[in-house]
Amino acid sequence: MAFEMSPQQPAGSPLTSGVLVFLLTDVEGSTYRWEEFPDAMGEALERHDAILREAILSHGGHVFKTVGDSFHAVFSAPAAAVSAALQAQRALNAQDFGAIEGMNVRMAVHAGPVEVRGEDCFGPGINRASRLLLVAYGGQVLVSGTVADLLQGRLPEGSNLFDLGRHRFRDLQEPEQVFQLVADGISEAFPPLRSLGARADRLPRPLTSLIGREAEAAELIGRLERARLLTLIGSGGAGKTRLAIDLGARLVEAYPDGVWFVELGRLEDPQLVAEQICGTIGVAVQHNRTAVASAVGFMREKQALLIIDNCEHLVDASADAVDAILSGCPSMSVLATSREPLGVSGENLFRVPSLAVPPPEGSTVDEAMAFPSVRLFVERAAAAAGDFVLTEANLEAVISICHQVDGIPLAIELAVPRLRIMRPEALAAGLRDRFHSLAQGTRGAPPRHRTLQTLFEWSYNLLSEQEQTLLRRLSVFVGGWTVESAAAVVSGDPIDDDDVLQLITSLADKSLVAADFSTENTRYSLLETTRQYAFAKLFELGERGRRRRLAEYMTQFYAQASRVWPSMPTEPWMTSYQSEIDNLRASLEWAFGPEGDADIGRELTSVSLRIWDELSLLPERERWFSLSVGSLPDDTAEDVAARLWLGRTSVSSHGDKSTFDAAIKAAAHFRNLGDQLGSGEALARAGAALLTPSQREEALSYLQEALELLATLPPTKPLAACLRSRAVAAYFEGHFAEARTLIDRSSVVARLLGDTQGIVNAMIALAELEFAEGHVAAAISTARQMIDHEDCNRRQLALGFGNLTAYLLASDRLPEARLTAFNGLLKARSLGWPAAITRMVEHLALIVGIEGDLDRAAVLLGYSEHFYVLDTASREITERVGYERLCAILETMAPIRLTELKAEGAALPEAEVVEFALKS
Repeated sequence: MAFEMSPQQPAGSPLTSGVLVFLLTDVEGSTYRWEEFPDAMGEALERHDAILREAILSHGGHVFKTVGDSFHAVFSAPAAAVSAALQAQRALNAQDFGAIEGMNVRMAVHAGPVEVRGEDCFGPGINRASRLLLVAYGGQVLVSGTVADLLQGRLPEGSNLFDLGRHRFRDLQEPEQVFQLVADGISEAFPPLRSLGARADRLPRPLTSLIGREAEAAELIGRLERARLLTLIGSGGAGKTRLAIDLGARLVEAYPDGVWFVELGRLEDPQLVAEQICGTIGVAVQHNRTAVASAVGFMREKQALLIIDNCEHLVDASADAVDAILSGCPSMSVLATSREPLGVSGENLFRVPSLAVPPPEGSTVDEAMAFPSVRLFVERAAAAAGDFVLTEANLEAVISICHQVDGIPLAIELAVPRLRIMRPEALAAGLRDRFHSLAQGTRGAPPRHRTLQTLFEWSYNLLSEQEQTLLRRLSVFVGGWTVESAAAVVSGDPIDDDDVLQLITSLADKSLVAADFSTENTRYSLLETTRQYAFAKLFELGERGRRRRLAEYMTQFYAQASRVWPSMPTEPWMTSYQSEIDNLRASLEWAFGPEGDADIGRELTSVSLRIWDELSLLPERERWFSLSVGSLPDDTAEDVAARLWLGRTSVSSHGDKSTFDAAIKAAAHFRNLGDQLGSGEALARAGAALLTPSQREEALSYLQEALELLATLPPTKPLAACLRSRAVAAYFEGHFAEARTLIDRSSVVARLLGDTQGIVNAMIALAELEFAEGHVAAAISTARQMIDHEDCNRRQLALGFGNLTAYLLASDRLPEARLTAFNGLLKARSLGWPAAITRMVEHLALIVGIEGDLDRAAVLLGYSEHFYVLDTASREITERVGYERLCAILETMAPIRLTELKAEGAALPEAEVVEFALKS
């Protein structure tokens, strides 16, 4: 470390610039406690302040600033700062703060350079310390990697540092290695850190600025501070979505775990609402757990904002999902947009108004520009017709246009492009004529709907025949399109392939199509309101073949994805093929629907396996492959049947015997086709399904046959996977040198291909081998490297935490093992991965058993033993070591008592055993 510490700062002395060690503290939830317990909070903070000052001063620290209940202290020795934090946390935990529902103080220790001005510090050192404090939880002490290096092992007696990995912080470019102080007398189990690595600020990028919603935004931010469910309601085109996106962007910093944006407008099936939420937040859902339950499990500990857009056509399913999330996730907030209320208890409604319009007469240009409808018109007109300026001459016409379209933002957007071919006065006159004639047929509709419908009709009728046809046909795309995909779906009389790009550009010029240039291949899309109008027109005119064309194109598209996946690097493959996921879903919905073609659906499903797996969208994978195989005709094409049965195999760990039969059927079909790669992969999955320490011989026969097939082909991802499984079989047999060679070969193949999942999986296998060899310290080091790897996905992370817990237990490092197990259990629960949950439960059973709580250990063991009987997972060497140790500990119990407690655990539902384990 290149830092040179500044000299000791005596208590009460002025600060000097240089490298200083900071201890920052803050009371979590203090605002709530002040509101609920004003008198008791004052007394509690007096005790809090005295404890903090005593701990800081007794270790040579200097308090240079207090802000409310936050302390900023400086030390010249890192060990002193850590000791002060530990003393303060222990003293606070010894106090009774029941009158204010407890007091949880988060702390951060960091060292870095600062500039001192008066009695305050400025610069990177204090900035990074502040960011570190923001990601901590009440009761937690975080220590930066900088301080950990400076400590050089000099920690308070009985304490140690647990490595939480590298994390990124807001506004800071370089990540920081973060450790947690672990010791008796302070809390140890916390959710994952709320750093940028855990955030999910996935908001769409609007192409234009938001105009005229400042007052509404301020009011809505205030409402979200008081209500956990806020629904923006209003007619189509009112700007609900755009306002919700703007609110999300403004509130990113208010929600430590981020902001998620869930788009429902593209869905038709109510069953997919919860799955869409899971897909957005990154939760993989197992077939034996609902998507709603998985979403709730993941978000239970989160403090985040979930924006759910376009709920109106799926209002019941949306309401059920929102109700479950709000009931099960006390720190979550939901912002929904809909044309009608959700009807959920506690819902706060806000009707999004049209933009204000100036009086028809008597306004000056400056006065009119104070109204948001006119500002929006002028900004969009200047973009559409570059020389447009609001003047006294055209003011009356512009105000008239804004009045006629009722200040509806989308209506203004649709009207403005006409300024390229007519003056504002002509546009105003044209609108008057159209509203008078076309509105006659929509008298029963609400005024705003009549306005927008009339404007759509007017815009549509002004299009050429080719443009009208194109707009209608483009409505079958629910996830946008490229020029290539559009040409495949929309071409045909009166549209030639060569006309597609020009026609799309023409529609974009008229604000009917939006273009996104941020991707390598420009993607285009329709606003959802526009798409719904165009889709209705498509059906009105009887054009029903375009959804079939889209499904056929998706089949070709993902067939190509399936062909290149085995040898294509992960990153470019994902870039090329994940963009069409919504069109894939829409095509499958059509194919298996009443007007679809199940044969197309089965073929499309068969080529979709890789995208579901790469995106960890396991519930959707399960749904479509189960449906396809369940209705598989005898005359199904052999290649389709082969891929469908392959899709019924496991993507979990070794020993899932329930998928063996599907793998054997897939292998038989691939063999009939003469498909060597397919046969090899299917046989490798059959071997993996059987691979347990007690059944390795039978598994090995399949794995060896698979390896012989795959090894004669150019390198592929299935080869890398088969080599890993073969290595596992080798170290199950005690052939460690052979296993290491196989893992090395697997890693080389994965790196050669750019197979990011394969690279991390090889690290997992290496750590397991090192543990099997008895090199526990090496296994711990490899597992931590794997967890920190930038390409480690969430399933691998849950598996890695489980293995690391076992390694730490084997080293009798119980505090670290418990913390790792808690973190791993939370991750496994968020994934909805029963096997990973069970492993963590059994690890925690061993921890409490070692500590002497045999009753609790027996209950947890009963749950895990019952799970393993199902044969959907097995204990490998890592788990067997801990299991045998736990059984030996419990042998001291009376047999009848042990049997009763294990039976109690076996009967517990997953959710209850997780909560029981988290209290261990």
